[in-house]
Amino acid sequence: MSSWAEWLIAHGQADEEMVAQAERVLEAAALRPGDTVLDVGAGLGLLTLAAHERIGDGWVIAVDPSVGVLEELMHLAHEVNANGIVYLVGNAEVLPLPDAAVDAAVLRSVLVHVSDPSAAVRELARVLRPGGRLSLREPLNRDGTYLSTAVDWSQLGELGGRVRPVWEELAASDPLMRLDAAELSAQLEAGGFVDLDVAIEDPGEDWLVTEASVAARLDATGGPDHPSLRELWLTAFAPAETDALVAHLKSLAGTTIRFRRPQLFLSARRS
Repeated sequence: MSSWAEWLIAHGQADEEMVAQAERVLEAAALRPGDTVLDVGAGLGLLTLAAHERIGDGWVIAVDPSVGVLEELMHLAHEVNANGIVYLVGNAEVLPLPDAAVDAAVLRSVLVHVSDPSAAVRELARVLRPGGRLSLREPLNRDGTYLSTAVDWSQLGELGGRVRPVWEELAASDPLMRLDAAELSAQLEAGGFVDLDVAIEDPGEDWLVTEASVAARLDATGGPDHPSLRELWLTAFAPAETDALVAHLKSLAGTTIRFRRPQLFLSARRS
């Protein structure tokens, strides 16, 4: 584990799973001394700083839509004396770089937030030099399981039978459920990428049900404008019905529920 990854963990900005994902993405990118590396959706720099440690006197270009996040990244990079890092404000669909500008591009949990992955693929192909490497990790949310699909609701009769269809209808319009591994692979091949190495894995998640963890999961959101499950239920069900659903979850306290959490690791080369 790199010193930068250890720092992020110690300061609550990453966990060991995130670090392991980042290390795997960077390993597949086959970074070399002197490379110019693009980190798309850089955030606080988990990939940026770890890539910097691998390329010697090369450069890492951190791109993110948030100026505040990028400024914090650069402040942290200054604290650890990491030179050779620059940042640009932008996103995966419109990368603020000239053609054939970078040797490698790395992404972690970025395309899942992109409204048009095909546009991101075109941009990545444009900014990579011939032979340039792409490496990414993305969650495949549409293939996962959630409270509405992993819990046995049959004890609630007719109400329980409505939980999954309501969730599936809502999930169909959820942008975080959009990304599909086969579609992305086809877009990359059509965009001029070759030697695709695709791995779909499911580390899963074991959830110990407690009253506190029920409340936390019901009120969790996927982003600033993303409603919680409790809010979705209050829209789809009567208040008394929502209370019954919450009570059923709390009645499962002490049990463990297994969720599917598939994720995609993909690397490719620009032809």
